[in-house]
Amino acid sequence: MTKKEALKQFAMAGAVWFGNSKQHFAFSAYDRLQGWNKLADKWKEEAEEEWEEAEEVLNRLVELGYKPAELQKLMKTVEFPFYDDPKQQIESDFNPDAVKIMSEMAQAFADDYPTQKLIQKWIDGEKDHMAWEAQYLYLIEKLGYDNFLMAMM
Repeated sequence: MTKKEALKQFAMAGAVWFGNSKQHFAFSAYDRLQGWNKLADKWKEEAEEEWEEAEEVLNRLVELGYKPAELQKLMKTVEFPFYDDPKQQIESDFNPDAVKIMSEMAQAFADDYPTQKLIQKWIDGEKDHMAWEAQYLYLIEKLGYDNFLMAMM
């Protein structure tokens, strides 16, 4: 991956996180209304982290010299579907390739330590994110869906 491609992907990550954050806040609100408070808390935590990551991308791009008009093009928010079903919520968000993609992006920033360090922090967070989603999908399979939902209350 070239540095130019990585920079575009870096900006796209911010756009994705802004949209994903909105999606996760909606999942949290809906799940809480249904009584699945543990799942709602997890989605809210994820939404807040993603919003912070999107802000970090935005701030870093400004530090790299991008102006607001350029940022508007680079970081056009990506919209995500909203699901009522918790299993669909988790499955739609589960992306095992995310760590690989971010690792490749980090390598392209070998000459830009601040950006590379930021991406490495996100990789660590993404590993945790994938772990809890994999755990929840495993619990759905082992406990059965209704028992999983009861456990989320």
